[in-house]
Amino acid sequence: MRFRKKKHTVPQLNTTSTADISFMLLIFFLVTTSMDTDKGLQRELPPAETKTEQQQTAVDKNLLLQLKISADNQLTVNDRPANMKSLRGEVLRLLRREGRRHLISINCAPHANYDTYFHLQNELMSAYNTWRNETSLRRFKTPYTQLSAQDREQIDKACPQRIAEQYNGSQQEGGAR
Repeated sequence: MRFRKKKHTVPQLNTTSTADISFMLLIFFLVTTSMDTDKGLQRELPPAETKTEQQQTAVDKNLLLQLKISADNQLTVNDRPANMKSLRGEVLRLLRREGRRHLISINCAPHANYDTYFHLQNELMSAYNTWRNETSLRRFKTPYTQLSAQDREQIDKACPQRIAEQYNGSQQEGGAR
């Protein structure tokens, strides 16, 4: 008599819905996760130049406002110590006095804190916004933010941002960009 061999089957889990569940969890976590945006400055960088030659130009000192941030985060305005609170007033005085002929030069040490540079840029943009708003109220009797795109473009041409940034890499001054 022959004995039949019993087939031993290993019990298995039913995994047909596992892919569906994992896909649903993935979607859930993607939808509920908050995405942080990076802080930064909206600036248009100058085009890359193949020339390493720098030209020096003569600038009238009355038209120029020199801002420097040292490695220990100290701000100087025209070689005089200053603080961020007084910077907006200094810039506004220059803009009102010289109009579109002005020039602002920024020189930031490589080891200066980005936060100090960010606050400097913020004060500059606040001063420019105030200047443009004053010009808009004078010309159109309307705040700058409420102007049409065409009128806003006219104000932007009348009140240009003239900022030259200098980068000093290794202890020597770089050219204005």
